[in-house]
Amino acid sequence: ATAEGVFTQDMLAADDGLRARALSYVTELAKRLGAEWGVRVEPRVADGSPAGVITEAAEALEADLIVMTTHGAGGFAPDWLGSVCDAVIRHSHRPVLALPENDTHAMEALVPKRLLLPLDGSARADAAIPIARDLALLFGAEIDVVRMVAPYVPNDVVDALAADRPDPYGIDAEATDAKESIDRVVAGLVAKGIKAHSVVRMELNPVRALMDHCKETDPDIIVIATQGRGISRLFVGSVADKLIRASKRPVLALRPMKD
Repeated sequence: ATAEGVFTQDMLAADDGLRARALSYVTELAKRLGAEWGVRVEPRVADGSPAGVITEAAEALEADLIVMTTHGAGGFAPDWLGSVCDAVIRHSHRPVLALPENDTHAMEALVPKRLLLPLDGSARADAAIPIARDLALLFGAEIDVVRMVAPYVPNDVVDALAADRPDPYGIDAEATDAKESIDRVVAGLVAKGIKAHSVVRMELNPVRALMDHCKETDPDIIVIATQGRGISRLFVGSVADKLIRASKRPVLALRPMKD
């Protein structure tokens, strides 16, 4: 055999060894978890990029939820944007529960009692409402519905101030509209028997405001719609990505069907 042929055979043998070890690992894990949890756990091994394999498997299984940790191999290290969890969130239309590795809140996420639902007034953000509602109904949890208002300040500040209006930027009106909007959401949740609260937070930095709210209320899970490849006024960047990295608590992220 040529040197190229020997190298190829060695690579194939190495791949077979990796598959065998991976199958042994997930098989033993499935047996242990199945016995501990009293549920059916099916082990699977597949070739391909981790994010692609996970996304394809979730679609094939019609999974209701993808559960992942946000650290470890390919996780949210300093270069966290290229992580497996982030890639799955960006490409799958199925809810992803991102659990910070070794986090004290991870166990609370299994039986949540308080949810944080950030909204920005867009239909995309509202797509997370049914998920938060169903979780609250399933576990008897309460929901903090937080409407984020990022005030718009005109470039020509001097002219705006010179207009001699009590609210030159329309901030008061936007806050009032925001309160009315989430009051309707809360009313719908309360009608389902859910304990829900409405809060309007006005902040140029929505992530900072949500982090402050987390410190004040200590939610077990943050439920939020992410932008995927899309763009919105508030969640550019996006807020969901930054919360997953910085909040140090479970985040249930959903990328709605329409980008």
